[in-house]
Formats: sequence, structure tokens, C-alpha cells
Amino acid sequence: MATPRNDSNKVFSEWAASSLGQSLLATEKRVLRDNLSNLRGGIAIQVGSSGPMTLLDACHYAHRFLLTVPGQTVDKSITQVMHSVTGNTLPFESNSVDLCLLPHALDFSASPHELLREVDRVLVSGGRLVLLGFNPYSMWGVRKGFTYKPVNAPWNGRFLSMRRMRDWLKLLDFDISAGTMLYYRPPANGHAVRDRLAFLEKAGNRWWPMLAAVYMLVAQKNEAGMTVIEMNRRFRKVTYLNTAEPVAMQGRR
Repeated sequence: MATPRNDSNKVFSEWAASSLGQSLLATEKRVLRDNLSNLRGGIAIQVGSSGPMTLLDACHYAHRFLLTVPGQTVDKSITQVMHSVTGNTLPFESNSVDLCLLPHALDFSASPHELLREVDRVLVSGGRLVLLGFNPYSMWGVRKGFTYKPVNAPWNGRFLSMRRMRDWLKLLDFDISAGTMLYYRPPANGHAVRDRLAFLEKAGNRWWPMLAAVYMLVAQKNEAGMTVIEMNRRFRKVTYLNTAEPVAMQGRR
């Protein structure tokens, strides 16, 4: 199975339970819930643990599975947990999954290309891929750059750029239907410091949107003759992101 690297993923899962990790994941969960809550389907999977906070409850699917490695703390209240770390394929039949969520899974994957190909295989025609990735062109990326041989999460991740993600998805014939940037505060461990810098969320969204710590992309599996359905009216395509822009930013151009 093309899962994230066991050691790195476990370290990331442990970091996700920290104060800073919970702050970031709470923002990611809110963005997912705000923009994906209208999606419905049969099977949704999350590849890679996000610590004790499960992100799949942002979507309304009949069956939800979390694919992770043994020994990680996970929220079992709304998902079925599958511990799978060996083999070369995701443990699902081809064309059987309606939504796949990759919360930083590609950042910590030993074979990100293989993981994306597996997602393409298991998704049904028109199925959704939602991925969250660390932005290398951010204060978090600068922090990673100044870390020599990082062994601690999230600095030991790849921090794959959104441009590269767009190129990979295009090669697999995915159509990007939505996207946004989120979390503009620096990676400060102190809760009080993060609270004082909360104003950066609105300022960053307005003045330097591409410098956020994390990007989210929503892509739809495309097949010949299929019409791509836009996510909702909260987004519109823009040139600089080449995905979509939150409605809050509309009217500022």
C-alpha cells in the first residue's frame, strides 16, 4: 500500500496532538466543513492520521474509513479504522470510493506519485479528491528551511508546492474544482502568542493569500465525456491560484 512513511507519519500524528498541531487542524477542519458539507456519497476514505482529530466528519458519507498505521491515536467515533502498512495498493476495489481525503499524506509519503495513482484507481468517475499540503512559500516553509536535517514533524515533511500538485493532478486527468489557502500565523508553539497574532488571518487572506501555511485543493476524477460540476458558489476561479477563490475575497479586485 502506498501509505505515508510509517515513522514520519507517526511523528506527524504525534505532532498533530500538540497545541500548535491542534490549532492548525482545527482551522483545516473548519474550512473542510464550510466548503464540503454539501457533498454526499457512499464511501469516503482518509489516508493518513491527523492525530486525535478526525477530519472526515466534515463530509456526509454513509461509510467512512481512516487508513493509518498501528500505534496512532485516532478518533473512532465516526470512522472505521483500518491499519494497513504493507502491499502496493489501497485496500479498496477499483472505482469504489466516492471521496478521498489526503490531509498532508503526500507531504509524508515515501511515494507520493504512487499514492496519487492509487487514489485515481479507487475513485469512481466523478469522485472527489481533497488534499491538504504545507505551502513551502510561507513562514512555515522558511522555518523548515532553517531546520538542519529535520527529524521532527512537520519539518521532516516534503512541503510539496501547490504548482507541483496541480501538474500531477493534470497528468492524471483530474479537474481542480475548488481550492483555498489557510492559516497565516507563524508556527508559534505558545497559545498566547498565536492568540495575539490572530489578526494575521484576515490580513493574510486579503493582502498575501499565497503565503498561507497550508493549501487545500479539491479535484474531481475526470473521464472522457464527463461534465465537471463546480463545488458551490462560495468559490470562483482566479488566475493567481488557478483553482478557486473564497467568496470573502471577491470584490477586492
